[in-house]
Amino acid sequence: MPKDELIALCCRYTGETWSGAKERIGQQPNGSPLIPAAFGEQAILESKLLRALLDHPTAYTTRPLRILRVIPYEHRPVIRFAADSDPDGLADLIAWGLFSSGGKHNLGGISGLRLLNAGHGRLDLRLHGTAARIRLEGVPDRAWAQAEEIRYLTAAEYNEQSPCRHPGLTPGEWNFANEHGWFEQRWRETAAFGSALLRRLLIFRSGADWLDMAGFTKHTNTYGIRLTFAGARWTDHDVLIKHLTDPLCGIALKEDMRTCSCAYGRNGCRLWFDGPERVPGRLDLQMIDAGPDCEVAEYNQALTFTGSPSGQITRVTGYPPGMTADCAPNCHRHHDTLGHLQRVAERRRKELDRLRRKAR
Repeated sequence: MPKDELIALCCRYTGETWSGAKERIGQQPNGSPLIPAAFGEQAILESKLLRALLDHPTAYTTRPLRILRVIPYEHRPVIRFAADSDPDGLADLIAWGLFSSGGKHNLGGISGLRLLNAGHGRLDLRLHGTAARIRLEGVPDRAWAQAEEIRYLTAAEYNEQSPCRHPGLTPGEWNFANEHGWFEQRWRETAAFGSALLRRLLIFRSGADWLDMAGFTKHTNTYGIRLTFAGARWTDHDVLIKHLTDPLCGIALKEDMRTCSCAYGRNGCRLWFDGPERVPGRLDLQMIDAGPDCEVAEYNQALTFTGSPSGQITRVTGYPPGMTADCAPNCHRHHDTLGHLQRVAERRRKELDRLRRKAR
């Protein structure tokens, strides 16, 4: 394959610009993989970041956060958020999704994640006690300031230490490690698989026109992706599997089981994959149809509310922003995507106001 085509292929998996991918690949030794793998503590940090992104319920966009690209440098990858990301929602994700929230039974956030530098829309983060690093870009300075304020105020309310700049492990992190150390061990076992998925996260966006990508994890070894499609924009599961397992940029997944109703005239698929040989971990891939037009219209309005580009909205829903539709006769009439986003955003705002008043 010509080099230009290899670079373009890599960009589909990482979201990098063509020139950026060309420069990065040109700096690698000859024969290196297009998307290099992470090892050791670096892979552990990246897998924990993926877990945090998938599990945190963002309230201002479809999930996960509006990630524009993942630049897979071997020793310090870059996660870049799109310029149209909501600063308040980004602050919420950083404060509650990435940094640990304390308590010996609290699985939220990444234990030991610490700030190295912040400024100019960038956060350089490290994993305490290791050389593992990661950079977040596209984070407005006010979003980081708000995130740090949230962690400081909530920590003070519960007599905890804010983890963002703490020099060691906080009491909550120590207590969690002592109480649930086996979680940490199991997460380490699947770190290589989680890191590999993170470095190829953008293939889910470039390889399928979904309305919503919801993430989740279960047990200690399974990463889950749930894609919701408008029926007219359905992506066949075999097409996405081909992308995920591409021999040059994909992962050597082994299909374990599938349950599909699409063969019977309905669009619904669930597929389980095991990681490559000697790489423990599982992928639970779910693909579902949003249902009637009224439900698609609800997603259209939610995407509009959260600031998604009009071109993307039109591509994935088939209609420009602001689509409306009457409920179909067979509609359950319980869809409330837009209302949920609005309520959670309002609840988040009220909670921050409460913490600020209490701290005065």
